Amino acid sequence: MRPLDADEEQEPEQDWERLLSPVLDAVRRDVTALKREHVRAHLRARRKLLEIESLLDEIKSEVEASEESALDPARSPGSEAEERVMKLCEKVEKKAVEAALMGKRIVEIHQQIDSYECC
Repeated sequence: MRPLDADEEQEPEQDWERLLSPVLDAVRRDVTALKREHVRAHLRARRKLLEIESLLDEIKSEVEASEESALDPARSPGSEAEERVMKLCEKVEKKAVEAALMGKRIVEIHQQIDSYECC
């Protein structure tokens, strides 16, 4: 048996590199896409939370106006303010459900990214 040349020793290693290169490239692309989606999901969730905050501010204003009119005997409290508050509460509930779903998606994205980072 003759000793192996340096070129002969590297051939199997180069074969593995050639075989794994497309796989590693695909994994890198997947991780990059997941990280991009992660950023987008955070921005959507933040936007949704800002919408909820705005709606809650509207509710607070409506409730304060309703309290002031209830304390002022010259004005009748009426149910208009209460109806507006109820509609705003419904909107807030819908937005909260959407925000919760976005939060779940962010967790899923984190888990996917973590599973790729083991490689």
